[in-house]
Amino acid sequence: MALESFNAYHSYLKSMELLNDAECGRLFRVCLEYSMSGAAPELRGNERFVFPAIREQIDRDKQKYTEKCTRLRENSTKGVLARVNQLGARCNQMVATDSHIEPKDKDKDKDTKENSPSESKRKAFVPPTVDEVRTYCLERKNGIDPEAFIDFYTSKSWIVGKVKMSDWKAAVRTWERREKPAEPPAGGGYGDVV
Repeated sequence: MALESFNAYHSYLKSMELLNDAECGRLFRVCLEYSMSGAAPELRGNERFVFPAIREQIDRDKQKYTEKCTRLRENSTKGVLARVNQLGARCNQMVATDSHIEPKDKDKDKDTKENSPSESKRKAFVPPTVDEVRTYCLERKNGIDPEAFIDFYTSKSWIVGKVKMSDWKAAVRTWERREKPAEPPAGGGYGDVV
C-alpha cells in the first residue's frame, strides 16, 4: 500500500522561522506534491533553502514505511504457511487415525513428531485386534469375551462418552470390574441365622 501522507515534524518550525506565509504555503504544497509523486517542482523563493532537509526526512519516512510493509507481509506469509502446514499435519493425522492408513510421507511425519515433544507424547489410537484383546484377557484371567468387547466398541466407533478411546486396555479393565459378581459382605450372607 502506498504511503498517502507525510509527517510534519515540530522541528520544521525552527527551519521555517524566516519564511513568510506565502513561502510557508508554497513549501507545504511542494512537500505534499513530493510525498505523492516523488518529483519536486523548481522552487524560487526562500523555501528552496528549507525544502532539501524536509525532502530527506520524507524519503527516510517512506523508506521506513516500505520496510515495515515488507516485514509485515513476510511475517504474514510465514504465519499463513505455518498454519497451513499445521492444518495439513492434523488432516493427515485424522485420516490416518480414522481410516487406519499411514500418512504418505512416513519419514517426514516421524521428523516432525521427534522435533515436537507434545506430539511425540500423544499417539493416535489404533483399535486392537481380537487376538490382542484375547491375549490381554488371558493374561489377566478375567474371562471377558474379546469378540464381544471388539464388537461393542466397534459399533460405538471406539468412542467412550463423547471422546475417542485412548487406551483399550483400560476399557478391558473397566469391563473386568463390571463383570465381577458382587461379593457378599464379610460375616455371612443375608438372612443367615446365627
